[in-house]
Amino acid sequence: MFEQLTDRLKNGFHPFSLRLSDGREFNVPQRDFIALHPKVVVVIDQEGISHTISPLHIVSLGEPAAQT
Repeated sequence: MFEQLTDRLKNGFHPFSLRLSDGREFNVPQRDFIALHPKVVVVIDQEGISHTISPLHIVSLGEPAAQT
């Protein structure tokens, strides 16, 4: 999954979401909202809170969820 994530960021940016094994989902609306390392992914949410995620818990990449 980490390789798919890095490929997605290399080929021009389009907003997407990360879905995790525990059911949580994080939107990535801009490239500045995500930082990658093979052992950790950090996503900044709309409130400016950082979420540190193990790449092993990312189960899929998808379209961003609608904002409410």
